Amino acid sequence: MIRALRPTDLPGLALFLRHAGGNEITAHTWPKVQPESGHLPFSQVVWQSLGQPPMRGRAWVAEHGGAIVGLAAARARYGGLVWDVEHLHLADVSDEVAGALLDHVCDRAIFASARRVFMDTRADAFKVDVAQLTRFERYTTSSVYRIDAPFKPGKWEHFEGRPRLRADEQALFRLYNAAVPAVVRAAEAMSYEEWSALHRGRKRWTPSLVGDRHQFVWELGEGLAGWLEVVYGQKSQFIELLVDAKYESLLDRFIAYGLKQVSEKAAVYSTVREYQPGLAAGLERVGFNLVGRNNMYVRQLTERVLERKLVPAKVLGG
Repeated sequence: MIRALRPTDLPGLALFLRHAGGNEITAHTWPKVQPESGHLPFSQVVWQSLGQPPMRGRAWVAEHGGAIVGLAAARARYGGLVWDVEHLHLADVSDEVAGALLDHVCDRAIFASARRVFMDTRADAFKVDVAQLTRFERYTTSSVYRIDAPFKPGKWEHFEGRPRLRADEQALFRLYNAAVPAVVRAAEAMSYEEWSALHRGRKRWTPSLVGDRHQFVWELGEGLAGWLEVVYGQKSQFIELLVDAKYESLLDRFIAYGLKQVSEKAAVYSTVREYQPGLAAGLERVGFNLVGRNNMYVRQLTERVLERKLVPAKVLGG
């Protein structure tokens, strides 16, 4: 039986997680800093058990014989068009339980008018054929890199960026279209509306000098050459880059600028998707090491349809 997590489940859930921690299917990808993203915080579980709106996260359990045998936790991104399966734990590696939990999450997402659900899994630990059971499709892979502290960011020549502005929205969407392959865009975002919905957060992105996430851009020519996000955790940090292929010769300087935004006294993580080999090489040149690989899955909850449009006709002759 699949049902919502209840406050009365918390003692049994604590026991379940103690025994099922090693059977987590999902990768720890948000907030993408360790150890903060390496576990399911008890405070978050408490809020989820109280039936909070999906923007704050919801959790469901699979129950068998009065005992919890599976847990799925999901969260909606800004606008609610996109959901993420943040945690999927199983008492035993079971296709049936995993499939039932994920189907239930997707049903809840459909009820909330979401268009797609994302889930990242560890490539070296994925033993459940969730994709086949629940119509999730793997659309790309990512590699996780880390540079340990201490490091010396000052020794690398950097290219100065500037903070992202609200006026950069359309330029960033054009950068996304230029830097991301069509097959990935088809899975994530084909329109400006869908791209905006990829933002992880309860509110629309706005410029801010405070908080644990800062974004920067490099403006060259008539558009943006690259984008950078920095996430600050309690014990580590994370940087993510998106660079137009035309400007890959500047990658080393972009990475150096990113490292100037973090503390050299804490480890820094970064993820590189399979279509970003230049970024992977650049991270390795400054001392990052590969520490893991993830598979990225999506389940489309709606179907795209062609929209008929009238276009001007060219009349030849008289």
